[in-house]
Amino acid sequence: MDSWDMTADVVVIGSGSAGLSAALSARNQGADVLILERSDKLGGTSAVSGGLPWIPNNAHMHEVGASDSREEALAYLRRLSLGKMDEALCETYVDAAPDVIRFLEAETELEFVALTIPDYHPELEGGKIGRSLTARLFPAGELGELRPALRMSPHFPIPVSLADVADGKTNLLDPAMIADRMAKDLVGTGHALMAGLIKAARDKGIAMRRGVRAQRLVIEDGVVTGLHAEENGRSVRIGARRGVVIASGGFEWNANLVKDFIYGPEAAPLSPPFNEGDGLLMAIEAGAELGNMCEAWYHASVRIPGEDYEGHQLNRLTSAERHSPGSIIVNAQGKRFVNEALSYHDVCLAMRAFDPTSFGFPNARAWVIVHRDYLDKYTFMTRMPGDPIPRWLATGETIRDLAQAIGVDPDGLEDTVARFNANAAKGVDPDFHRGESAYDRYYGDRELEGAFQTLGPLDKAPFFACELRIGTIGTRGGPRVNSRAEVLSSRGGIVPGLYAAGNAMASFTGMSYPGAGGTIGPALTFGHIAGRSAAAGSNRF
Repeated sequence: MDSWDMTADVVVIGSGSAGLSAALSARNQGADVLILERSDKLGGTSAVSGGLPWIPNNAHMHEVGASDSREEALAYLRRLSLGKMDEALCETYVDAAPDVIRFLEAETELEFVALTIPDYHPELEGGKIGRSLTARLFPAGELGELRPALRMSPHFPIPVSLADVADGKTNLLDPAMIADRMAKDLVGTGHALMAGLIKAARDKGIAMRRGVRAQRLVIEDGVVTGLHAEENGRSVRIGARRGVVIASGGFEWNANLVKDFIYGPEAAPLSPPFNEGDGLLMAIEAGAELGNMCEAWYHASVRIPGEDYEGHQLNRLTSAERHSPGSIIVNAQGKRFVNEALSYHDVCLAMRAFDPTSFGFPNARAWVIVHRDYLDKYTFMTRMPGDPIPRWLATGETIRDLAQAIGVDPDGLEDTVARFNANAAKGVDPDFHRGESAYDRYYGDRELEGAFQTLGPLDKAPFFACELRIGTIGTRGGPRVNSRAEVLSSRGGIVPGLYAAGNAMASFTGMSYPGAGGTIGPALTFGHIAGRSAAAGSNRF
């Protein structure tokens, strides 16, 4: 194209962990890099997340007394994939991910530490602790003029590292410590990860333009050479001399795409409301081969009336509500249907189960139920122990009263609670095996022992409930890529000049979610590979 409004060697669409990783990698190879961010904030979905990368065989595992190997990591991923794993990409990931963390620690001010969080299925072959890393608290004030541009999370409003809350007791954190961190503008979780990446990008001269929505690719003689975008209501043409990296997130906020590709009951997005599949649509127009389009990263969530995020109803993450003793999840029949302490993703898979007899999704409507002792001891969403009972919690003096208040079958709920209580008092769950896995117990009550860390009867009136919803952190389908993160063509070969990473690319693990950080780990890794591959290309104009 003869005329461009702006140019760079490598153009990256999106400013989440995949996009920033791609930009830093390309810049390290000497490329001139431009990041385009659709919204007015930097950080993407990663910024509102826990910020953990899941990195097999990482160099920090020894900190928690763990060890790993390539073979064990691949065995674990194979076991979870149910035959849907892309073997070549999994091998690429396992081989490259530890070096990506080393690169980030060398090229940014980020420092990572290993956590003792077990993989989501640690009892399976190859399951481990120590693969989930967290960034240390980061001084966000060092972003300077970009500090207001850092996307903040409604899920993690206080400056904590997940290392602080490993036992799930955020209510026991020292208020003076939190106040001191806030005074120093220290940030944790996804804020820390993204603040470190954004600062490094700024310091290395990477241009970051906000409010620019990529719309369609420019393809000349079969090669991607740039893109058309909208900035401040006007159309702009942006040239990419060596390549375009799509790292614009998933399509969970695009109702039409969700209807076309994601089966089953509605899932409420927990991500920023800008993930509408812009990169996916551009890749489709370029002839990309698609993969894993029917899958998403799910998270069991709760809506609190009146809470808003970016003009939409906020859907909140759940954790202690499912892991702490004295809680259960039931469907409209009043029946338990899942081990409540499984990962948030796996709980949602159970909520999405299809029943061919009733020809419906019997668990799509579900409720978390707790008793008085739970609220006396543990957090429940935004309520801390000792706080007044919020109006959004349904209340009943008896289990039958509560069932009638929430529209659940009273006989079914009474039978369920009676059976659960009898077993929980003995520290067993013969129906769903809650408490048997190390992961079940990890976020439970560490002052208790064994299965009692997550199992306890509901026997102290009154009783409380709120509706549990299927939520999604992001979709996980998109253009397929090879081990160089080059987008594959549906006609064979690649789409020259086009790369993808993060939730904008087809996930290589099928429907499985291996552990905490199973989204961000691959995003950082394939972002790094995409940036390096794009920078290695030859100038096309």
